[in-house]
Amino acid sequence: MIDALLARKFIKRITQFTEYNINIMDEKGIIIASKNTSRIGTFHEVALRIIQGEQDTIIVDNEDTQFGVKKGVNMAIYYKKHKEGVIGITGDPQEVMPIALVIRMAVEVMLEHELFKYEKMQRRNLKEQLLNLLLYNEALLPDDWIRFTRPLQMKEETVRIPVLISLENGSDVCENVLDVFRSGRYHSAQDLQCLTRDGDILLYKAMDSELPELMQNYKYLIADAISDSLRYMRSAGYRYTIFVGSFQSDFRYYRIGYGHCMWLKKTMEAGGSYYFYDYCSTYFMSILPLKELQVTYYTIERSLGDKFTDNFKEIMEALRQANFNLNDASKLLHVHKNTLVYRLDKIRMALNVDPIGNNNDREFVNGFYNYLKRKELLY
Repeated sequence: MIDALLARKFIKRITQFTEYNINIMDEKGIIIASKNTSRIGTFHEVALRIIQGEQDTIIVDNEDTQFGVKKGVNMAIYYKKHKEGVIGITGDPQEVMPIALVIRMAVEVMLEHELFKYEKMQRRNLKEQLLNLLLYNEALLPDDWIRFTRPLQMKEETVRIPVLISLENGSDVCENVLDVFRSGRYHSAQDLQCLTRDGDILLYKAMDSELPELMQNYKYLIADAISDSLRYMRSAGYRYTIFVGSFQSDFRYYRIGYGHCMWLKKTMEAGGSYYFYDYCSTYFMSILPLKELQVTYYTIERSLGDKFTDNFKEIMEALRQANFNLNDASKLLHVHKNTLVYRLDKIRMALNVDPIGNNNDREFVNGFYNYLKRKELLY
């Protein structure tokens, strides 16, 4: 179907270069655009014959004033092998035939381009509606998403990774970043993307790698997937933070994967990139009731006193950031390595733990640290 407004814009442009009258008729034979504006909205009998019949072109050698048909050439306009309308040029058929062929080709190219843009926008809107449905509908049923996935040919079983991009500049520039991603080298038809209610960018990036490879390389694959958007944001001077959630291959759990991104956003500092699987133990500690943690750690906290726990939190913060590397942790604390070892020895003696050399002890001090930090935030 040819859009009337688009057809009139085309007529307005093309008639600057020719003196011949040009008409564009729709699939019902109605003139929807013409250099002679008085003819817009009138019926064109020859156009309807072309639409309904076998002929692609009808040449009118003699005017028929009774039916308002003038001498000229009328040709079918095709889109995907289907007649969408008719282009008509008034004049001596021998003179206007070459012009008619060129104009028909131009209209068909314009129509193809505009309908492609429309279909692309429709697909984009469907994707955004699907992702919003998955994120914000708590009582989700398979029938709810099937009406979106079928026209989109969206494969639910594909592993997708949620990537949340939070810009300090606000949501005004987020659409630009999304457009860069959609037109980027690594964009896939299986990707889902939208703006969240908080004004952040959310991508559910589809991955075609097997799980063992994905576990090894997903950080690099994500970096590649959003590289064009990152380059754009950097060049535009946008400040951003990236939060990568848990892998998902079931639409029922997309909301939870997004929740993992939101937990990272709430927990981590602005700037840089954070990956949920790097902080699983911290996350699970965070969702435990504080009372459960208090039963476990309160007696130890009370016995050791505030001075010890303040020193413990400071050292543990640095060690956790440095992945329990003493050299890196001492730099974060701005102290000599030997000073850090001395302070860490006090913790070792008081708790009978070795978080550097023993994984079980590391889990224990991580739990104690998370308890103290949660209590600090609460009070």
